[in-house]
This record gives sequence, structure tokens and C-alpha cells, in this order.
Amino acid sequence: MCLIPFGRFVLIILLFIFTGFANSYSQSITPFTLNNGGGTVANLDWNMGESVSIVSFSTPNYLLNTGVLQPLTTVVTVINEYGPAVFGNQITVGPNPTTYLVHFKGNFTQSGKLSIQVIDAKSSVIITHDVGTIFSCYEKDILFDKYPSGIFYVKVYFKPTNGFSKTGIYKIIKI
Repeated sequence: MCLIPFGRFVLIILLFIFTGFANSYSQSITPFTLNNGGGTVANLDWNMGESVSIVSFSTPNYLLNTGVLQPLTTVVTVINEYGPAVFGNQITVGPNPTTYLVHFKGNFTQSGKLSIQVIDAKSSVIITHDVGTIFSCYEKDILFDKYPSGIFYVKVYFKPTNGFSKTGIYKIIKI
């Protein structure tokens, strides 16, 4: 019968304890890509790098969103109703990207009927919010907490009391 010397026995036990029963821990890192600043000139979107926050700042004259650019979506998708081109500064949607909610704010120069839809990447309408008639301003938080990460589109339909209806689509990234 072969006996293991006591020193080897202790070494085997220690190796077994440290490798067999050891807990392993890891860190979960959520990917974030955020713009630090930028703008649009004609058909050119530009930015100044990336930052580590998701926030929107606004004053009566300016809006700063530290999220991603809203590129010309007709190049990437077949969306012709690019929201900022249709509504200009009348509608702001942010923060983008988002983890929980997107704040929608509309400042219209006249009264009219407003409707908002949220569409997922499979073109399924997941939220419909028929606001009805508004008289100038409207704000709403759109919750994304129960949806998986991915690309979503906020489709805004506005029919002024006098004039032609407008439809604009905003691309939202949920992380």
C-alpha cells in the first residue's frame, strides 16, 4: 500500500480548497457611447467625441443632449420622415441613449392633434399614445424599462388646426 507523505497531503488539500471551492467574481460593464457635443450644418452631422453621462440640458434658446447623434436616417434605414428635419426645434426627445425613459417635449406654434407611437426594430408598434388636441406645449415621459436593449423609433404625428399634417421619426437607442 502506497502512503502519501504528510507534506504532499497538505499541499493537495490546499490546492483542492483554493481551486475547488474558490468563488469567482466578475464585473459587469454596460456599454455606453455618448457624444460630448456636436451639431448639424446642411446635411452634415458632427460631434466632438464621447463623454460618460446621459443627460439633457435646456434653456429657452438652447438644448444640449450628451447622447448620440441623430444621423440622417434615410442612409441607414428607409425612413424619410427624419424628425429634426420635419419639426426643427419644435420637438426634443432625450436623453439618447437611454436606460429607463425618454422625455418628449413639443412646443408648437399653433394648436392641433398630436399622436405618438413607439416602434421597435421589427417594425411592431409597442406604444401608442393618442394625445388629442394640444394648444402649444406638450411633455411626456416614455418609459423603456420593460423593453430589451436595442433600437426603437418614436414616430410623431401632428395635424395643426390650419395647415398640413407632419410626421417625424426619431431613432432611440436603449442600452
